[in-house]
Amino acid sequence: MKASVFARATFLGAVFTLLSGLIVFSVWGQSEHTKRLIEGAKKEGKLIWYTALNINDATMLTKRFEQLYPFIKTESLRLGGRELVTKILMEANTRVFRADVIEAVSIDGHILKKRGLLEKYISPEASAYPASVKDADGTWTSFFINTHVLVYNTTMVKKEEVPRTYEELINPKWKGKIIIRDDDFPTFGMMLRVMGKDKGLNFMRRLAAQGVELRSGSTLAIQDISAGAAPLGMNLYGTRVEELKKKQAPVDWTPMEFVLVSIEPLSVAAKAPNPNAARLFVDFLLSKEGQGMMRDRSRIPSRPDVPPDPPQLTQGLKLISTDLSLADEADQVAKDYYEIFRIGK
Repeated sequence: MKASVFARATFLGAVFTLLSGLIVFSVWGQSEHTKRLIEGAKKEGKLIWYTALNINDATMLTKRFEQLYPFIKTESLRLGGRELVTKILMEANTRVFRADVIEAVSIDGHILKKRGLLEKYISPEASAYPASVKDADGTWTSFFINTHVLVYNTTMVKKEEVPRTYEELINPKWKGKIIIRDDDFPTFGMMLRVMGKDKGLNFMRRLAAQGVELRSGSTLAIQDISAGAAPLGMNLYGTRVEELKKKQAPVDWTPMEFVLVSIEPLSVAAKAPNPNAARLFVDFLLSKEGQGMMRDRSRIPSRPDVPPDPPQLTQGLKLISTDLSLADEADQVAKDYYEIFRIGK
């Protein structure tokens, strides 16, 4: 009996030692990366984040980051998407490099990459992200995403009457009853790519003939639909609808035959003054914790193992991410858009 107990204890001890070694190795492998960054970041002591995120969300994230790394003082520069990329390009032209981390908007990430203003950095967290939301060259990973869906006023349109395909929007009964954004060139360009340029332009011209109404931004468009200004809105943000639904607003959304996804490239800036702190911050924003915080702020995490709230925002949908190379066609896309929806208005 004693021999049996001794043998069992020896076996359990060996298993414990083996598991402990594996755990230590795993933690050591992860911590060595972070340890090197921390050592460098302690000498830097600061971080400057250029972002298009709203100030409340940015402050929430930097505050938590400072709790994790109290030796790093963070500063956020918040500007709208166009203003942000313009500032970065102007600073680069004068050889001023202040940004450590850049969170750009959609195709602006491609513009900055082509100018050599984004550093290649493949975060250990990036392995959790699909190829559709990260750069093949390792210069950016999408911080969060937005889905573009059909929005409708629930008191003006019965659920069974809601269009389920883009072609159904051309039905005469929707004439003068559709709202779209007035500046969403990437989504317009992606629709032409998915549909095929000739077919896509034909659809857009027929849509314009429906007498669509233009709004500045997805939030305003959805608010107007909720208020009854129009019953339908095309390619608007599902997350904004969910926020209004929680307030009992008469608004809901449905996916079309494909759902376009806009992405938010997150990068370490080229020639970052504080590169170690920058890498730590990118690791944090891409981590499960960072992505969970974004979900709590009604955003859709880019990270698949952090599902949105509610999961239906992405679950089971045919998602197509914006190809940031659309930036190379920006002038032509904008020209087509304005010719179709703005001339004569």
